[in-house]
Formats: sequence, C-alpha cells, structure tokens
Amino acid sequence: MWKWLKETILAIVVVVLTTAGAAAAAPSLSDGAHLLTPAEQAEVTAVLQYTEARYGVRVAVVTVASTKGVKAGTYANQLLDRDYKDGQNGNMVLLLAMDRHDWYVATDKAMKEKISNKKGIPYLKDAFLPALKDGHYAKAFEAYGQSSAKLLAYYQEKGKAYDPADAFSPLALVVALVLAVGGGVAFRAYLISRMSNVRQAAAADAYVDAGSFHLTDSSDTFVFMTVQHIAKARPADDDLPDFDSDADCSDDDHGGGGGSF
Repeated sequence: MWKWLKETILAIVVVVLTTAGAAAAAPSLSDGAHLLTPAEQAEVTAVLQYTEARYGVRVAVVTVASTKGVKAGTYANQLLDRDYKDGQNGNMVLLLAMDRHDWYVATDKAMKEKISNKKGIPYLKDAFLPALKDGHYAKAFEAYGQSSAKLLAYYQEKGKAYDPADAFSPLALVVALVLAVGGGVAFRAYLISRMSNVRQAAAADAYVDAGSFHLTDSSDTFVFMTVQHIAKARPADDDLPDFDSDADCSDDDHGGGGGSF
C-alpha cells in the first residue's frame, strides 16, 4: 500500500513539473504586433513546432510593435538568451519590429554551427523576405520554418552547415563543356554539309573579283576629341540592399543577420 502511494505521489509530481515547464516555455510564435488571424497563428505554429520536434531545436517567430529604440539584432539576441534557450540542439528566433519594419534572425552558438551567417541566413532571407515585403506574414513565417527544416536536414545528413558550393563539381563542369563543344561542332558540320551553293576556299582573295578594286591613295586625319566626366548618381534609399550588414549583431555566442522589409 505504501509503495503504491509513493509511486502515485511521484507520478503526480512529475506530471506537475512537466506541465509547469511546458507552461513556462516561450511559445514558438509570439505575435505581439497582431499581424496574424487565429487561424494563421495555428498554421504557422504547426510548421514551427514540427521543425522543432523533428530536430530538437527552437525556431521561434516573435513580432513586436516596437523595440523601443533598441537595435533589432540586440533585441533578438536578448529574446534568444532569455526566452528561447531550451532547444537541445540549438535555438533561433526571427524577430519582426514593425515600428521600423526591421527583421532579424538570431541564432545561438549551437545553431550558428548548423545555419551559418554567410550562407544559411541569406538562404532563409531569400525564402521568407519576398512574402514579408508583400505583407503576407503567415506565408513568410511558414517559409522561414520550412527553410529552417531544410537547412537542419542538410546539416544532419552532411555533418556541416549548408553551402551551395558543395553542390559544384569541377568534373561535371568539364564533362558538360566537352559535350557542349562537341555537339556544337557536330551540328555546325552538319549544317555546312547541307549547303549546296557554298564551297570552302583555300585563300581569302578567292572571294574577290579580280580587278574590281584599286586603292590609289590613303591618309588619316585626326580632327578632335571630346572628353566628358559624368558623376555617378547616388542610389536612392529604395535602391539600397535590403540585407543590411550594419544590422549584424553576431558575436562569439550569437549568429544571425537582418535587414528591412
């Protein structure tokens, strides 16, 4: 009887602690700026939690109306350190600050090894930024979650962070060039063989009618030269790159990058 009661009490304690821990964990999606409908929130959360559960990480999304003057990268790193640090294999958060239309993806030290600043963050940016600029926030957040899963799958398979250069094969390039040149030469020879009114000549003068041209005099006269210097126009703000290197707040313990939308 005492043994059964002891085991029951222990089980209750475990359930309570687990429930409390789950309640204390920050949500995968925190839409403080109220950009999504309840249905969209459920869809985005499902995508994020699937990636988190599959790879043992946190890939959160946080939207805020304002960072209150704090740099977006610094704000995202603070969120990461305070609320999103329970991923066993790494943590990452996408921050949207609507007051300045800034975005920033912050990664911790473990996630930085899997999703690098140089290749991984631009890959994520290319996936979600077009939808973000169009105001399709749910679509952008889902693209962020799905592309994160692809990068993590790459790391899991290859044992290193994604790099598109790994897909390049010098041997394949040489083979492709040889085949292209060989095909071009063969096709050219075929076309020439089909011409009935053209024959190859041994020398260039064979194409000139004898006595049809006589050069009697030649001279060159330099008249003048005009030089114009035109200043290069400074690009407008709208033409500047949307991936702002100045927004980089990475250090030894954080990675990531951001820009505006």
